[in-house]
Amino acid sequence: MNVLEALSDPGLFGALPSFQDLSTWRAWLAFLKAVYGLPLDAEELTIFQKHTGQAAPHPGGYPEAVAIVGRQSGKSAVAALVCAFEAATGTERGTFALLVAQDERAVKRTLFNYARQPFRAVPVLAREVVRETADTLDLASGVSLACYPCRAAAVRGVRASIVAVDELAYFTATDGKPTDTEMLRALRPCLATTGGKLLILSSPYGQSGALWDLHRGHYGKDDSSTLIWQASAPEMNPTLPADYLARMEADDPEAFRSEVLGEFRAGLATLFDAEALEAVVVPERRELPPSSELLYESFTDPSGGRSDSFTVAIGHRDAEDRVIVDVLRAWKPPFNPSGVVEEAASLLLTYNVTSVTGDRYGGEWPRESFRSHGIAYDLAEKAKSDLYLELLAAVNSGTVELPDVPELLRELRGLERRRGSSGRDRVDHRPGSHDDRANAVAGLVSVLSASLCEPMVW
Repeated sequence: MNVLEALSDPGLFGALPSFQDLSTWRAWLAFLKAVYGLPLDAEELTIFQKHTGQAAPHPGGYPEAVAIVGRQSGKSAVAALVCAFEAATGTERGTFALLVAQDERAVKRTLFNYARQPFRAVPVLAREVVRETADTLDLASGVSLACYPCRAAAVRGVRASIVAVDELAYFTATDGKPTDTEMLRALRPCLATTGGKLLILSSPYGQSGALWDLHRGHYGKDDSSTLIWQASAPEMNPTLPADYLARMEADDPEAFRSEVLGEFRAGLATLFDAEALEAVVVPERRELPPSSELLYESFTDPSGGRSDSFTVAIGHRDAEDRVIVDVLRAWKPPFNPSGVVEEAASLLLTYNVTSVTGDRYGGEWPRESFRSHGIAYDLAEKAKSDLYLELLAAVNSGTVELPDVPELLRELRGLERRRGSSGRDRVDHRPGSHDDRANAVAGLVSVLSASLCEPMVW
């Protein structure tokens, strides 16, 4: 029995409410047939050609298949279906059908919940379950259905008959490092001795990372052993309401292109090279104490205490004109802004700093507040994107030393660079993220770099 037969059988997966009417799953059925090397009818071949750029699928299917599709397209349900089918039909004891997602919450609440549904709702499958935990179903055949977060060490030594990866483009560790490439390197050996398939289903993001590399290397290539399928969410899921799609497009046209239309965001890339950034971080250095022999500068990214952190960075230039970030302090919301300004001013005076540079946030309030504590507040002349590009140059040239502050490094790793329509690049954090610490450090580096043109006073 193949996956399409199991899906059409009302006594198996066809008993599930989601799959009782397969007419709305037409595009996904064509995808699955191509993956497994099953014959396509004329309509399915047209669908295949449209979404792969290939003339015809490989007769024997594909060991690796990548579906680059918009959100709410049904990809999580398909990933779970394939893993559940492989687990139910597997016969080799000690093997796994693996579901992998960004974090444990996502993989357990969504993917694993989908995948175990057949083993609860279909009597013939329910009888095969011998043990169930929060993240594993052990079957009488000796095959296990299991879910894992995107931690490479967790899957080492695992033998799998199928691996389904959900939202690869968004795989990051808690420190902000991308883990997409690392996870693929860890997962492929799991399939080496079983001949199993690697199935990747993800919405696209920027033109970088493992998903972009797969698309660039295999899309539209008839001789490739990796299938790349790219489609919009409504093409894969025609039940999406028109008003939902219209609202998504109106709210954020740029996100609409990737999260609904399934297109990579043009000109979007991670700002910092991971190795270059690591090279300028001084391991285990959090702060340096003040010295009467050094001249310090500072930069602040103020906040009203509701959603963003209030940050202050202090640093100096060494004898080789490298920028040294001595201190980075952040006050997390909620807080009393006046009280934080008082603490920040006390910190600045400890380093003999009597003026701080910051942006125009809050109008006159930051200037008056710092002034009341004996600290002058100078307005930054450069936009945030320009500050980040200066920091990029300092990181790449190795002329800056950064403290080993995990929150700072996570923010720096999450910064994205986008080509602007006017020719000027724009740098900002990902939606839903923050860059308060990164902004303070970038501003400090800019202030200290500008002082290179001024005589040093010791």
